[in-house]
Amino acid sequence: MKKIWLFPFLLLLLQACKEDELVGQYPVDDVPPGPVTGMTVENVPGGSIIRYKIPADNDLLYIKATYQRNGKTVEQKASVYDTRLVLEGLGKSQTQSVTLVAYDRSENASSPASVDVTPLNAPIYGILESLVMQADFGGVRLDWVNGNAADIVVTVITKEARYGVEEYVEAANFYSKTKAGVGTVRGYADVDREFGVYIHDRWGNVTDTVFGVYKPFYEEALDKGLFRRWNPPGIPYSAYTTPNWYIENLWNNRIDAQPSGGTGFANFGLQFTFDMGQMAKISRFKINQRPETNLLYNYAHPKKFELWGSPHPNVNADFAGWIYLGTFESIKPSNLPLGQLNDEDIQYAHINGEEWNMPLDSKPVRYIRFVCQETWAQANDVQMMELSMWGDTNY
Repeated sequence: MKKIWLFPFLLLLLQACKEDELVGQYPVDDVPPGPVTGMTVENVPGGSIIRYKIPADNDLLYIKATYQRNGKTVEQKASVYDTRLVLEGLGKSQTQSVTLVAYDRSENASSPASVDVTPLNAPIYGILESLVMQADFGGVRLDWVNGNAADIVVTVITKEARYGVEEYVEAANFYSKTKAGVGTVRGYADVDREFGVYIHDRWGNVTDTVFGVYKPFYEEALDKGLFRRWNPPGIPYSAYTTPNWYIENLWNNRIDAQPSGGTGFANFGLQFTFDMGQMAKISRFKINQRPETNLLYNYAHPKKFELWGSPHPNVNADFAGWIYLGTFESIKPSNLPLGQLNDEDIQYAHINGEEWNMPLDSKPVRYIRFVCQETWAQANDVQMMELSMWGDTNY
């Protein structure tokens, strides 16, 4: 019985193999199409746009360009419905010849047509020229301009002792495509340290490394275990009434919204106060937004706000008794409209947290007053997941 069933199976298998052999276009002629003509070139940062006229051939299938990228031969195809090819990923500006060949459905190739291109420097080089690195609290801060919104990586390196030998290691990588980029490197002592920075893109183009010596400003993470709920006369506690949204959640070192559905702070009203439990000259602070994509950079997250402080509890709703610490604004990296996000927005605002530096001449304070002037969706309450602060308790 086994032989009877196996034989039909082998027949089916052989038939399937024969059918596989038939897949694809059999050559129907050996007549090549005419060459590509009328080529014009528009050179752009990191590439070139080649426009052309396709040959008059009824079975024309595609146009193939051949050129060099980072020392390697690259082939790029455009369908018969296109009349241009966009070359990308080219580095430093230099002239090279690009060959275009037309192919028909029988894979007949036309005679090659060549055109010279001289792409402008890739965006990474202009970005490096715009980049400013300066000393910051606990490290350095980088600001750069990426006018083409190119997909780039900014890498910061510094020396670390490894196995008894100092060598350069990566201190941070910033993946960005925003037009105004910002990066901060933290965790270093307030002594002179050399930092280097270079920029690369997804095609393997890399800039030179620019070095500088910077002395980070001293700071330490303020102990959130000392933070306490506190309200002066005239500013009552007005958080949501369930424990999931009490103000204590603002410093519980959690930025997730699970499993209870809420572990952040939600306040009825646009201002609140608390006691840091320690006198400190605040250097910077960070807010982690809620993780829900329909609420991130939306609804009740603060967009523009003020911080006030006091070294003593003898204050009230009257601002005359408070010390003004600064006005701050939340910035969405992508600059997309309300309700739209990209991965960089989520990484920046929720996972990493959005940071602000305090003025260097800020006064030491213990009691904090947060006054929201505007939320992202014009809500009349305030919500956030976590608040962290750094500073100098010895000032």
